Amino acid sequence: MKWSLDQLRTFTCVADVGSFSRAGERLFLAQSTVSWQVQQLERQIGAPLLHRNHTGVSLTEKGAAFYLKAQKIVSANDEAELWLTQNTTDREIIRFATTDCFASCLLPGLLERWKCQFPDVQVSVDCSFSTDIWKRFRKMDFDIVLAQHCPSDINAVPIRVEPLEWVCSRASLAWKQRTVPVALFEQGCPDREIMLNALKGAGREYQIEFETYSYGGLVAAVESGAVVSALPKTTIPSTLKRLDRQHGLPRLPSLNVNLASSNKNENSICNQLYNAVMLHLIENNQSSPNIGEETVSSVSSV
Repeated sequence: MKWSLDQLRTFTCVADVGSFSRAGERLFLAQSTVSWQVQQLERQIGAPLLHRNHTGVSLTEKGAAFYLKAQKIVSANDEAELWLTQNTTDREIIRFATTDCFASCLLPGLLERWKCQFPDVQVSVDCSFSTDIWKRFRKMDFDIVLAQHCPSDINAVPIRVEPLEWVCSRASLAWKQRTVPVALFEQGCPDREIMLNALKGAGREYQIEFETYSYGGLVAAVESGAVVSALPKTTIPSTLKRLDRQHGLPRLPSLNVNLASSNKNENSICNQLYNAVMLHLIENNQSSPNIGEETVSSVSSV
């Protein structure tokens, strides 16, 4: 599932003003376009987000929960765009890449640190699956990379051990079903294959109910209560609960998260940004196991 930023922006605007027509005026869009974008979003999610009546619109229960997520995404995008586009003349550009999970959880704090420490540097951020990130890193597309599943031939520093854990919404009993309904990242994400292989190896029947490219989309699907999924431990939001063998689900391996830079020794700014990433991760990893404290399961890269 891939919803667009325009859809999220339109949905949050309609929710804010309580009207398709007023949202259209604010966004400079035709009312029909506003209505169509919201309908497409609801179709992708599989549930109504708005109650419609002659007096206007209001959020459904699911719509209210999804609104908070959508608002965060839109706000984070606007803040990042503003920061990245201000005073770009004659500023050095550093290309940073990470996975969508880590971007959603670590990037806001990291961008704030960079903004304060390096006001004259423009950072280009790319979010993708780890396999694609490392392939492009080999081609020198990025200056700094933070991702799991690092190939053995790439010189990278192991930053943390990240347990991969099953999750569901706090009130969900989806894990009790004989055929477990699961939500997954799309093809190309190594974590997807880890989950499916674990279920197959344990002889646990499953059915794929939801696929998405984004972390936000996966979390929203799990929060619905209809499915279970798996996420790196530090990216699990408080709205979800962790599942383990007591819930009939197989143990998942821990992942080795790596930090790499293609030219940090040649570029002083890149080296400073690299060190800032390292420090930020250390500060956000106080309660997580350090490298060496927990065995990292060997996971082959795709």
